[in-house]
Amino acid sequence: MYAVTHINVFNGSTIEADQAIFIDGDTITDVLPMSQVNQNQRLPEQCFDGSGLLATAGFIDIQINGCGGVLLNTDIAKSTLDTMNATNLRHGTTQYLPTFITSETAPFQQVIQLIESIRQPEKEGILGLHLEGPFISKKKKGAHREDCIRDLDENTARDLASHAHRIKVITLAPEACDQHVIDILTDAGIIVSMGHTNGQYADYASKHGMTMATHLFNAMSPLDSREPGAVGYIFDKKPHAGIIVDGIHVNYASVRIAHEILGEKLFMVTDAVTPAGTEMKEYDMAGTRAYVTDGKCHYADGTIAGAAITMIEGVRNLIRHVGLSTEEALRMATLYPAKALGLSEQYGRIQTGYKANLALLNDDLQVISAVQMGQLHSFSSSAT
Repeated sequence: MYAVTHINVFNGSTIEADQAIFIDGDTITDVLPMSQVNQNQRLPEQCFDGSGLLATAGFIDIQINGCGGVLLNTDIAKSTLDTMNATNLRHGTTQYLPTFITSETAPFQQVIQLIESIRQPEKEGILGLHLEGPFISKKKKGAHREDCIRDLDENTARDLASHAHRIKVITLAPEACDQHVIDILTDAGIIVSMGHTNGQYADYASKHGMTMATHLFNAMSPLDSREPGAVGYIFDKKPHAGIIVDGIHVNYASVRIAHEILGEKLFMVTDAVTPAGTEMKEYDMAGTRAYVTDGKCHYADGTIAGAAITMIEGVRNLIRHVGLSTEEALRMATLYPAKALGLSEQYGRIQTGYKANLALLNDDLQVISAVQMGQLHSFSSSAT
């Protein structure tokens, strides 16, 4: 057991000043004002002084392809996940869904086997695998390889369902999938997210089971006066939706509009790739040379190829450019993604009984320390 003392705490609702967070193993056992410590509960022998810092629940990134110089599609290995987790922690992300984009069949199976080989993935921040494709629209493929896009047949759906203990989210184009194969996935407990989709509103309205949308506005049919498209369907039916807040994928005014409409159903993702958390200017995007120019990740033809943003940078953008309160920006990175995954009873808040996952921030919203499943990691005050 240990405690973080004299720290301001964002508990998921409000910011409470001068608190003590008690942690035993991987669980928060109590959160008390320092004025009550030694009255209700004695401090343990090991304490960390959090004076001047703000503790929030650790960030949860539902869509992250790589970071720290690595990309899961390029190197399907435990070392890749280790690098991603270490980079995530430096930027306040304590839980994530390693995301694997459209590929050939063999790597597709290999990445599932990799996640299944990890005995306790939660201890390493992994809440499950996000398969982004290959069952998507060729017209809205974005940076995905067109030659690897394929249909979701019943046998493949049943095979994926048999791995539902490790596959958390599958992004697909609903207009390209029959309802019965979507049902196979959802009946197994896999979250189906609509994305890389070029359908009409009627295509989505005729289907059910899509409880999430992948990178809102990007790689989906837009809202128009006579055809609402994917964006219109999302605004109307309000599934949980991820959004990239780097100022490149989505205009900040569009983020603000989406937030006004979707509220707590809108959560932040990075869609990060290799350069995130580094100073890299060139990288291998799953076999294709890509570049970073003024923060934009792109192919030589200008096609956007992932993002170079981290979650803490996205939080700062939500506050400084979108105009959200600190509390709401933090919820978009913590509580709202936890709700989207159905995990908000254990993740996304600093409360008694919740998993001990914390990001400790200074006044400039820089990550000073992180706690992942009870393990404390401290960084330089210059970490961003």
